[in-house]
Amino acid sequence: MEIQGFYGNGDHDGLGDLALERRRADTSIEGVEYKRERCSVGSWERITISSERGAESIGRPMGIYDTLTLTRMDRVDTDESYDAREEIARELCYLFEREGISPDRLLIVGLGNRELTPDAIGTMSASGIEPTLHISKGDPVMFEALDCSEIAVVTPGVSSVTGMEAAEVVAGICRELKPNAVIAIDALASRSPERLGTTIQVASTGVIPGSGLGNCRSPINRETLGVPVISIGVPTVINSSFFAEGEPNTRSRRERSMFVAPKEIDGIVKGASEIIAGGINQAFGILY
Repeated sequence: MEIQGFYGNGDHDGLGDLALERRRADTSIEGVEYKRERCSVGSWERITISSERGAESIGRPMGIYDTLTLTRMDRVDTDESYDAREEIARELCYLFEREGISPDRLLIVGLGNRELTPDAIGTMSASGIEPTLHISKGDPVMFEALDCSEIAVVTPGVSSVTGMEAAEVVAGICRELKPNAVIAIDALASRSPERLGTTIQVASTGVIPGSGLGNCRSPINRETLGVPVISIGVPTVINSSFFAEGEPNTRSRRERSMFVAPKEIDGIVKGASEIIAGGINQAFGILY
């Protein structure tokens, strides 16, 4: 998300990052398929945008946007957390198969700022993912026995700290590493308080860091990297204008707004990071 401050940008619509919030469930939109299904820990709401008209209506690129809704992630117990990891693992395997992506070599990118808790989903998730690329290079026999993907993990930081766009850092690594795909993990902005810390969006279209805050950075997607990019995101902040009475999306109100996080944000980020990292490890990496 790249939060460089919690104040909103008046030039942005403030609608957040979730494709699900751009479409009412009872609305039929040409080129947009929606379905909802129950699972072991909650429900999946699945949106597929298959036309330019649908993309324009939703305000998102064509692709798959699947959203898992569960208990708020600072409250999940051990069993629920493991069930959620399995759901994320199955979803990732499904997307890789549907998109025809080989999982042989993967680059996992943890976006955001670890020093700012609402923006730490990506970096904390990355710290829980087991890299394996060094094993495949150093001990091929051991790597063969592990029966997993070659996984490299990077946390490129935010431009206010590094002086570089995260997309530039990731593009350079991709040129050297030549992964089959990138999985980018980031915090998101929501427009619904009930979705904060309760939903995980998995999308086939990559990510634009900061877009939900009106602070759009360079995109991390197939076009910029030359490889498929799967994004995983959890909403951790909301524009304060959505708590006000009346129409929230007026320019004057946006200019006075700020982005706020739940008081339970520490537990939410910890729980969400464990679910995401566990799901990726289960799908492609080392299980303990």
